[in-house]
Amino acid sequence: MTPENLCILRKTAGRVGAVFCILIAIVLLDSLISRFVYEFNVFYTQVDGQYDLIGVMPEKSEKMEDLVAESDSPEVVLEFSEVFSGFWLGNTMWRGKVRVFAKAMPGEYVIKVRDAKDTKINPALVFLAKVYPDAQSLRKSHGPYLERYYGITAGWAASILFPGLAIIMLFNYGVSSRLEKALANTGQAEVYMVKRAPEGIQIAFSLGKRQGLKSGEQLDILNSHGSAVGEAAVLTPGDTDSIAAVITALDFGQISSVRRRPI
Repeated sequence: MTPENLCILRKTAGRVGAVFCILIAIVLLDSLISRFVYEFNVFYTQVDGQYDLIGVMPEKSEKMEDLVAESDSPEVVLEFSEVFSGFWLGNTMWRGKVRVFAKAMPGEYVIKVRDAKDTKINPALVFLAKVYPDAQSLRKSHGPYLERYYGITAGWAASILFPGLAIIMLFNYGVSSRLEKALANTGQAEVYMVKRAPEGIQIAFSLGKRQGLKSGEQLDILNSHGSAVGEAAVLTPGDTDSIAAVITALDFGQISSVRRRPI
C-alpha cells in the first residue's frame, strides 16, 4: 500500500474515532444532566412493581421494631427489611422495599417514616413515590433522554463505544507505523514536533542514522500537499529520530514533513 493510500486510511480512521468521541461525550453529558435534575426523596416505580429504599433512622429509633411507615394508600406500602450502619458516616440506617400492588392507581403517593412512639417526622424521611401504569411509561418518565426515548442505557452505550474507540486507536496506530516505514523507505518523514528556539525554529521527525542521515545534511520541508516550501539542516541525528533547524522563514502551519535530497 502506498503512503498516499495509508494517509487516506489514517484520516478515515481518525474521523471515525472523532465520531466515537462525540458519541461518548453525548452519552456522558446526557447521563450528567439527568443527575442534575434529580429530585430529593422522589422515586419512580410502576403498578405491580417494587422499589428498594433506604433512609436514616428516626432520632429515637434504635431497631427495626421502632419504625413505622405511613402511606396515603393501602396499595402502596413500605416494608422494612433490616437496620444497618451507614458506610460513609457510620449513621444507623434502615433498608426496605416499597411494594405497589396491582390495584394501585397511577399517580403520586407520599410515604412517611417515623418512630413508633413519636409523631414528629423528619423531612428527610418523607418520600414521594411516582407510580406509572407500565414499564414503558416508567422508562420515559425520568432518567437520561437516550434511555427514555431510544432505550439506550449509558452502560450499554459504554460497552460498545469504549471498546470500539480502543480498536480504532489501535488500528490508527498500526496504520501510522506502516506509514512511517513507507515514508522512511522513500527518504521522507512526517514532522511530529515544531518548536521555536533561540536559534530559530526546530523540528523533529522519524528519520535517523538507520536511514543514513548525517549531521548538517540538507532536507526539503514539505507542506501538507507534498510541495517543497523550505529547507532544514540536521542538527542532532538519532538512531531513528532526529532534530533539524529550519533555514527558510516559515510559519508553523506550513511545516508538514521532510524529504531527503538525492545524493
